[in-house]
Amino acid sequence: MDLSKDVLLKEIQDLRNENKRLKNQLEELNPRDRLTGLLNRSSLYERFEYEAVRTNRGQSYLSLLLIRISDFKGLVQEHGRDTMDVLVKLMGQAISESVRSVDIVGRYEDGGFLLLLPDIQPNKGTVVSERLKKAIDRQISPMGIRIKYSIGVKLYKDEPINELLNELERLAVSSEAEGIGRVHK
Repeated sequence: MDLSKDVLLKEIQDLRNENKRLKNQLEELNPRDRLTGLLNRSSLYERFEYEAVRTNRGQSYLSLLLIRISDFKGLVQEHGRDTMDVLVKLMGQAISESVRSVDIVGRYEDGGFLLLLPDIQPNKGTVVSERLKKAIDRQISPMGIRIKYSIGVKLYKDEPINELLNELERLAVSSEAEGIGRVHK
């Protein structure tokens, strides 16, 4: 009896593991982030690759913006996951409502968003980031939670995508050290 019980328990555990694996696989196939409805990270990479090729072919420009909430994990501990989920959702909504229809917005990480701004003049990425700061602040201020976030802005110049994203992250981290809502380019 004990042997069959052990076999049955192992079978149940195997089914749970398979269910979890299939659920993760299904989420990877979905191009949208479940919380915000924005593109997820893998879909952003695909769109970035497409826009990079398109930019290299034509005479247009592509700017990238990375918006990161500073100390996201600390804020989750302080305010709770549910509150931070609402905040992230509101931020995503503010961002997506404040850009052009051709712009591509997605959730890059837990407390971060990546924007691809195709067909934009080289100096306009900073202008967009200033508009986004106002929209984000207006959207999240009713929550009564003061967050520190940063924005890195970079113009794509036919460079490897991973290097560009690393540079954007470095710029965002640099702006975090300077205070709330800073922009670095």
